[in-house]
Amino acid sequence: MTIALDLGSRHFRSLRRQGGRLIGRRNLAEYVALPDTPGHRKLLERTSYPFACCEGSLLIVGQAALELAETLQLPSVPLLLSNQLPVDDPLVRQVVASLIDCLIPRAENAGEPCWMTVPGALHDPETVEDRKFFCQLVRLKGYEPRVVSSGRCVILAELGAEGFTGVGLDIGAGATRASVAHHGREIARTHVPRGGRWIDKRLAESEDRLLWDAQGNRFLDLTGITRWKESKLVSVLNPISEREQRLALLYEELLGDMLAQFRVELAQQASLKMLPQPLSLVCTGGVTLVPGFSGLMEEVLQDTLFPIPISDVRCAHATDYTVARGTLILAELEETVANQALVA
Repeated sequence: MTIALDLGSRHFRSLRRQGGRLIGRRNLAEYVALPDTPGHRKLLERTSYPFACCEGSLLIVGQAALELAETLQLPSVPLLLSNQLPVDDPLVRQVVASLIDCLIPRAENAGEPCWMTVPGALHDPETVEDRKFFCQLVRLKGYEPRVVSSGRCVILAELGAEGFTGVGLDIGAGATRASVAHHGREIARTHVPRGGRWIDKRLAESEDRLLWDAQGNRFLDLTGITRWKESKLVSVLNPISEREQRLALLYEELLGDMLAQFRVELAQQASLKMLPQPLSLVCTGGVTLVPGFSGLMEEVLQDTLFPIPISDVRCAHATDYTVARGTLILAELEETVANQALVA
C-alpha cells in the first residue's frame, strides 16, 4: 500500500492506492463547543452529529462543526490557531490525533513510508515540536514518516507534462508556500506564515464582523468571509464594490510579500541558470478559488520583477487534493526507484 498525508492548518487529507483503488479521506480541523445541557444533547442527537463530552462542554469536530456553526450562527474555531498546535491544551492535541488516526489505516508492513506535508515551514525551529508530534502519530500507525514541502508536491501533481519542472504555489488557510523544481528535484522554496485565514481576519476586522459562542466569548466571523470570498460572485482582478477592492488589495499584499521573499531565496541558487525557461507556474489552495486569481497573479509577478520568466499561470483543476496527489506521486516514484535498486 502506498499512502500520502497532507496536513494543512485547516484540513487534514490522506490519499492512498490500495490494489486498483485510489482512496481519499479528509477531515476539517475545526470545532464547536456547546454547554453540556439536555437541550443541546437533544439537538445533537436529532441532527445525528457525533460529539464528545469534555469538562462540561459538548465538542463537535470536523465538517459537522462547520455545518452546526452555520446553522446556529456560532464561531467554528480552528484547532491549529496561528498555524501551530497549542502548547498548553492537551485536549486539542488529542482531537488532532483522533482526526489523523481516522485518515490512515495501520501499515501492512512495519516501517512502510508515509510521505507527508506538515503545517508551517519545513525546517522552522519554532514548529519542530509540532513536526515531531505529527511524525510520532504516523509512527504509531506503523509507518516511517517522510516530510516533504507542499510546493514541490504541487509541481509533481500538475506539471507532469513539463517533466515535473516549474514553480508550484500552495496558499492554504494558515500559510503560503512556493517551490521551484527541476525534474521533480526541489531547487528552492519559501514560506510565508500567512494565508487565507489572514485575509479573512483582516476583512472581518475592517467590517467588525463578530460572532459569540455559547459561553459569550467573542470571535471574528471568518466563516462568513470565507463563504463570500469563495462564492464565485466576486473578482480580485476586476473588483467592483469597495469590499471587493479591499479583498483584492489583501491578495496583492500577500502575493507581493511572498514573491519578494522568494526572490531572496532564488538569488542564492546558482543552479537556476540551468533551468529551461520560461517556466509554468501552477497554484492551488482555497485562496486560489476566487475568480480572477490567475490574472492578478500575473500582474503581481510583473510588478515584483520576478527573476524567473513565467510562461503561464494556471490554477490546479482539483484543488482539494492537489497537494495530497503530488505527495502520492512522489511516494510512488520513490517506491519505484527503491524496487529497481533491489532488482539491480
